Amino acid sequence: MSGMNRPRGFAIVALLLGAIGMLGACAAQSDQSSGQAGSSGLPLLLSAPIGAHTGHGKKHSGPTPTVTPTVAPTTTATPTATSVPASTPTSAPTATATVAPTGGSSPYSFPLLAPGAALPSEAFCAANIQRSSWEPRPANTTANHTVPTSAQLAGLAPWDASMGLDPRADQLRQQMTGNFTGTTDEILQWVACKWGVPVDVVRAEAVIESNWNQSQQGDQTSDQSVCPPGTWNGGSCNQSYGILQIKYQYNVSAWPMSRDDTAFSAEYTYGMIRACYEGWTTYLSDMTPQPGYPSYHAGDLWGCLGRWYSGGWYDQGAIDYIAKVKAVYDQKPWLAAGF
Repeated sequence: MSGMNRPRGFAIVALLLGAIGMLGACAAQSDQSSGQAGSSGLPLLLSAPIGAHTGHGKKHSGPTPTVTPTVAPTTTATPTATSVPASTPTSAPTATATVAPTGGSSPYSFPLLAPGAALPSEAFCAANIQRSSWEPRPANTTANHTVPTSAQLAGLAPWDASMGLDPRADQLRQQMTGNFTGTTDEILQWVACKWGVPVDVVRAEAVIESNWNQSQQGDQTSDQSVCPPGTWNGGSCNQSYGILQIKYQYNVSAWPMSRDDTAFSAEYTYGMIRACYEGWTTYLSDMTPQPGYPSYHAGDLWGCLGRWYSGGWYDQGAIDYIAKVKAVYDQKPWLAAGF
């Protein structure tokens, strides 16, 4: 420390017993005036901000995207979004006929059927989808032509209060067969028709979950207790399987069809989404959504897609997931060459 800032009477003051204390104070004052930290660095350490930590897994903290939880019906296949989430229920997207990648339009328009509406039969859907030889995922061929056995279907657990569902949801579970074979897109069309949802919503969610690959695996864990049978490799396993990523821990009886059968895997997912859309996923009524979003109610398709991802109702994970699916829904990458 230089002596340029010492007072002229320093020689006299130095004789006093308190000189050392004054020198220390003077030195500290000089450090502050020069904008430097002391040699210990503590002032800088104490004033530094503590880094924020985000959660692990599928839910992440962060700002809420400016997307609406539901979409007003329009005359086109693309939903119209506003910058502020609606505080009252609105209808989900209204679908129009979609042009198939190989050309031509489907005889069926894939409307969003309201809660309580009669759903089309499997035979009707098989007869009215757009047939095409187009197969963007040849690796799906075996799974696309595999259907569940009667014993596997009989082993499906009831959809009831033990799963957080109204017992009425079990009528949907009982309609589940996975009894369809074809190309990947034909299967997605069949599922959309059978469960009364717009086909491009199904296509878009399948892009987000697996890029249309039935062999997709995810949600790796080192907890052997939540691993599907035969998947533990000694250190970890994947929990989620299939074109729409069915998580074993919450859907035990759907194994191994969720991995092996494309049609079953896709229709099981949308049977669950339909149950939510009907208002039968009762545990969601106890959940508090993010500010500005509606509480759980029947007829909110986007909210039910978010629930499939996060397990919650318009929590941040669900909101982010909905935004991703909507973006793909608008882009329709399956129409692009090389998809």
